[in-house]
Amino acid sequence: MFSDLSQSPLSKNLQRLFLLRNIAISAQCLTFALVYWTIDIVIPWTQMISVVVLLALLNLLTWIRLHRKWPVSHIEFFLQLLIDVLALSTLLYFSGGSTNPFISLYLLPLTIAAATLPWRYTWVMAIITIGCYTFLLFNYIPLPHDHNNHLTEFTVHVSGMWLAFVLSTVIIAWFVVRMSASIRDRDQDLAKAREHALRNEQIIALGTLAAG
Repeated sequence: MFSDLSQSPLSKNLQRLFLLRNIAISAQCLTFALVYWTIDIVIPWTQMISVVVLLALLNLLTWIRLHRKWPVSHIEFFLQLLIDVLALSTLLYFSGGSTNPFISLYLLPLTIAAATLPWRYTWVMAIITIGCYTFLLFNYIPLPHDHNNHLTEFTVHVSGMWLAFVLSTVIIAWFVVRMSASIRDRDQDLAKAREHALRNEQIIALGTLAAG
């Protein structure tokens, strides 16, 4: 799909981020549908759906941007991650804040930043995610509770924690594996380039010797 794009590491990473965001948007829509049809609670649907729509619009713009040959910079990739953090924070704010089991998804943008960006961006992302988590400890719209059905609520919460862990594990593993593959491909390309340069030097040396 992106075969004509620049093959720089950051371009490949932006492609992966684009795919991850598609997965996140699909998972959010599925979660909304499950909550709406299976759990009888009232949440700020308008605000939360608006966030997902904005994320989808951002991904559309990212898709258009990926078909341009402009180089991807560190600051551009960091800003893409930052938008994802702000969107996640907004969704969590309207759905229980730090009590939401999906709070652990803050680890994903931090891991991606650590794997792809210079250390200073990673530390800035760490400060931002810690700040967002801390804010959500004290400021959020709580989810409505059915006090007559605590067991069901606890089961849903534990299931959400499990799902968040599984998603984080799979996505982190996938991203790191792809990063490792990119590094191996780059090393192979560098090795081939060195061999090609060595052969050229040998040919030039033989030509010089023959001319002498």
